[in-house]
Amino acid sequence: MFLLLFVTFFFFVFCVSHCLLLLFYLAFFSKLYISFFSYIMLDLLLPTIRNTCEKQNVYMNYGYKFETVLEIMTSNSEIHLVKSLNTNEIFISKVYDLYGINENDLNSYMNELHIMKKLENCENIVKIVDFIKKNDSLSFIIEFCNQGDLYSDILRRKTNNEYYSENEIFNILNQILNGLSFIHKNGIIHGDLKSTNIFIKDDKIKIGDFGISQKGSNKNLGTLNFLSYESIKLNKTNKLSDLFQVGCILYELVTLSSPFSANNINDMIRLFEDKNYKNYIIKNISSFYSIQLVNIISKLLSLNASDRLEVISNYNISRNEDAKINCSNKLAYV
Repeated sequence: MFLLLFVTFFFFVFCVSHCLLLLFYLAFFSKLYISFFSYIMLDLLLPTIRNTCEKQNVYMNYGYKFETVLEIMTSNSEIHLVKSLNTNEIFISKVYDLYGINENDLNSYMNELHIMKKLENCENIVKIVDFIKKNDSLSFIIEFCNQGDLYSDILRRKTNNEYYSENEIFNILNQILNGLSFIHKNGIIHGDLKSTNIFIKDDKIKIGDFGISQKGSNKNLGTLNFLSYESIKLNKTNKLSDLFQVGCILYELVTLSSPFSANNINDMIRLFEDKNYKNYIIKNISSFYSIQLVNIISKLLSLNASDRLEVISNYNISRNEDAKINCSNKLAYV
């Protein structure tokens, strides 16, 4: 009996001690695992933390506060949201990383800066208010358009099955033409007009994104489905090519969809050279809109570039009583 009690007691002590030892090992290795995991996470986060601190320091030195990264455009360019330390006004900072770039890219960035500075006095063009040049980066501080871009507004309307009224469309057209006239009078071809590059601030339309814009004819072709026939054939854009892109934007406004969805240049050429091209353009435009508006869109999207000049030259902005902007009836396209 005594022997049985002794064996039972010994077995109990053995089990308890091993359980305690197991718990000790579990606690020790759990802490080790947590510490290791924390180290890995910290190692991953440190570049981001350092990067954020660097952004803060750069902007603070020039009177701005870094808020957040809005968009990473390419491997060497980002869009930041910044705030003025003096006025608390919000701005957009378009940042280019200059480390390791070639001379052509640098010239392109400086060309964009020069063009934006030249066009800063038109109310229908996104204004550049400042720029920051560091050894390894170039930042354009531009006005923040609080209502986003026109494409986002078109998508919202499409989701809600809400079409633009004709007065709204003419008002948008008037403002785009006002900005484009100013651009062309300064001898500049935008080259990439599309709804994602048309911005809205306090209900005012503003043309932006001059990344491929040039003085004179422009050999930098823009977005495929916004290229005119002659741009594709001649491999360059001009003032009348910009008007074709205005036609594409108008088409989006009346149909809430893009006029073209080609996958490559050959697809675009086949569409342009189809004998039913003109009917293709107007068939999706609702009868809700006037013949005048349909004619403007049809002429702006014409393969004959002179049709675009004619329809805009004859377009009298003052006929639209709801237009809220004063523009010249004759625009500088020749």
